[in-house]
Amino acid sequence: MKLFKYLVIASCFTVTSCATFKAQYLNEADKTNQLPNKEINTTFYLIGDAGLSPQGEMSNALTAFNNHIANKNTEGDYTIFLGDNIYPDGLPEKDAKGRAQAENALDAQINSVKNFKGEVLFIPGNHDWYSNGLKGLKRQEKYIEDALGKNTFQPENGCPLESIDVNESIQLIAIDSQWYLENWNHNPTINDECEIKTRERFFEELEGELKKAQGKTIVFAMHHPMYTNGVHGGQYAISKHLFPSQKKIPVPFLASLATQIRTQGGVSIQDRYNERYNNLMKRIETIAYDTKNLVFVSGHEHTLQYIETERIKQIVSGSGAKESYATLGNNGLFSYGKQGFAELTVFKDGSSWVTIYGEENGEPKQLFSKMIFEPLENYDVSDLPNTFPQEVTTSVYSKDETDKSEFFEAIWGERYRELYSTDITAKVATLDTLYGGLEVVRAGGGHQTKSLRLKTKDGRELNMRALRKSATQYLQKVLFKDKYIEDEFEKTAIERLIQDFYTAAHPYAFMVVPDLSDAAKIYHTNPKIYYIPKHKHLGKFNKDYGNELYMIEERPEDNYTDDRNFGYADDIESTHDIIEKIRKDEKYKIDENAYVRARLFDMLIGDWDRHQDQWRWAQFNQENGDKWYRPIPRDRDQVFSNFDGALLDIMKVISGSTKQLQVYDEKLEDIEWMNAAGVKLDRVLVQQATKDKWLEHAKFLQENVTDEVIEKAFSKVPEEVQDETLADIKAKLKGRRSNLLDIAERYYNFLNELVVLTGTDKDDYIEVTRTGDDETNVKISRIIDGEKAEVIVDKTFNKDLTKEIWIYG
Repeated sequence: MKLFKYLVIASCFTVTSCATFKAQYLNEADKTNQLPNKEINTTFYLIGDAGLSPQGEMSNALTAFNNHIANKNTEGDYTIFLGDNIYPDGLPEKDAKGRAQAENALDAQINSVKNFKGEVLFIPGNHDWYSNGLKGLKRQEKYIEDALGKNTFQPENGCPLESIDVNESIQLIAIDSQWYLENWNHNPTINDECEIKTRERFFEELEGELKKAQGKTIVFAMHHPMYTNGVHGGQYAISKHLFPSQKKIPVPFLASLATQIRTQGGVSIQDRYNERYNNLMKRIETIAYDTKNLVFVSGHEHTLQYIETERIKQIVSGSGAKESYATLGNNGLFSYGKQGFAELTVFKDGSSWVTIYGEENGEPKQLFSKMIFEPLENYDVSDLPNTFPQEVTTSVYSKDETDKSEFFEAIWGERYRELYSTDITAKVATLDTLYGGLEVVRAGGGHQTKSLRLKTKDGRELNMRALRKSATQYLQKVLFKDKYIEDEFEKTAIERLIQDFYTAAHPYAFMVVPDLSDAAKIYHTNPKIYYIPKHKHLGKFNKDYGNELYMIEERPEDNYTDDRNFGYADDIESTHDIIEKIRKDEKYKIDENAYVRARLFDMLIGDWDRHQDQWRWAQFNQENGDKWYRPIPRDRDQVFSNFDGALLDIMKVISGSTKQLQVYDEKLEDIEWMNAAGVKLDRVLVQQATKDKWLEHAKFLQENVTDEVIEKAFSKVPEEVQDETLADIKAKLKGRRSNLLDIAERYYNFLNELVVLTGTDKDDYIEVTRTGDDETNVKISRIIDGEKAEVIVDKTFNKDLTKEIWIYG
């Protein structure tokens, strides 16, 4: 029995002990494959962990690489050093111990590309952070850029992300994966020079860059691999079950135990299954999973590997100076544990190949070559018609999708379900003629909508969003950020249920908002409804778009600064940008009056989905140099929502967050939850507005959003759905208008229970004064030349209302 137990334990350890230095192949034919004879777009030479060379010389891999490119035409190509550019501890200060050795390591890599005619790029690895963190990393950046020129070390300043336009068909995205893994408490100034200041913002920006690069081949360079079958991925040689350390002292059972703990436990943050490392890779994989023609290139492992999963392609090239063990694992096509480098070749037809070279007597030796991506396929538009009717009769959903039993409607509510299958008459439009001719920039899409970004001939951009929302897209973006699930839920009961859930939003209510906004003196877009058929000008996007109803509206940006509905602004900014500017300097100011009025208008029309990306900001330059910002609300598809049904009523009692899904009515009783998506932004931007100001703007809306304005606005909804439901919404809107003073006062009181006051990132003078038994005054002023200057905040709070004041300066 004991023998059996030992055999079981031994077999468990053996599972992780088949890694070797030798070349391993899933397919022997990949040993001898040759690149096809066709026109090359760009070649990327990939060499990582090259930060250790003999004094005055280059490592074997660098020597082989240098000889490999010696007689090649490398103009327009890229060499990427994939991190760990210096061993063991980054670049010390001048005259410090280890400085000469560190410089030698960098010089060896720099010398290897001395005659390279293309672009050279160094990205950081974990060892590059080991010399006093951010300071040491910046020293290395300066050293490399002094030798090779500006922008040869990316991302710069210890920031996490850089996206580089290689050419019209290739995008290079470089990230500093160690930035994410770092303990920021040890580097408190890590993000001072970066636009991205949080890990969540990093993922948002990364997703945006991948969207922008759609249709291109994307080379995604980061030091830490997403997939690996080396030591950091838990694969060890049999010898490690005898000798766990550098000392050659055999400790058979304890060695296996130590190896198994590291393999499965993720004890080191540099190992693939460490919690933080795993979180990083899961989010990146989910974001990138549906992106076509994307290949990850990494180092970290002192091996050469090529790995493929269903959607992910991973090149590991980390044996630029060191050697280690690797295996094929479950997803590897090739592995090799000795020094060498990799080559990624992108052809003009969109296809890509990887070639991996070892080193033999200072010369490159091809070990592996395989196609990664097939040539790009064009959508066949030859059978699509050239002419279309001026109008069509259609609906968002079919009758089958909205026909529900009485029991279903009792549980899930009536919503606006019938309107989704009501036929309307819609204008037919094709992109070659609409707005004078439109070009598709790229696919877009928020949490729910399938969309395209379009561009006019004069460079203005518009959004084209399908009225039929995507249930699987919602699940992916909101509930499953760490795992790709869209394929799993297509054509399932869950997808159908979420598709029905969307019927709580009136399908055409957004059309009433422009006229209401004009009366309220609030900036707005001007959405229009069109039926867009599949047609030749839609090109490759015919595969996923066309033959349905779309809403097309302006995308507020600087090309729209001469538009009346955006106030003839001097510029248009995002919420993220204006918050950064407000922190940076007191000359940037929010027009709180305009924002308070806009927020009360949100409450008037029941628009509960007001997170920060639902706003753009019109900038107005003042004569004294100040810049004022006024809000431009966008994405009004949730106005007048009707989240009825017994199940949601029960859920609202059990789960607080469900309370933001309300039935539009006259009173707006649960004002806190209705504003849950917007309250954080309100606390950041509303610093000075008093209760009187809130009530003043509520009264303004009561007086200006008149019955006549409401009737005119609602007449813009398609005639076929101007029914009793719409009349009911109008009646409730007029009732809520009557209650707006009460709504304003209640929200002001809620907002002022917890107050957040902020100064700038410069020197501020903060005064907190008890002005009486019940009142506290907070004054925040700038300090200029050692003296108090402009007052940023000056407000008095009563303890009967305000319970907490958070002050940042």
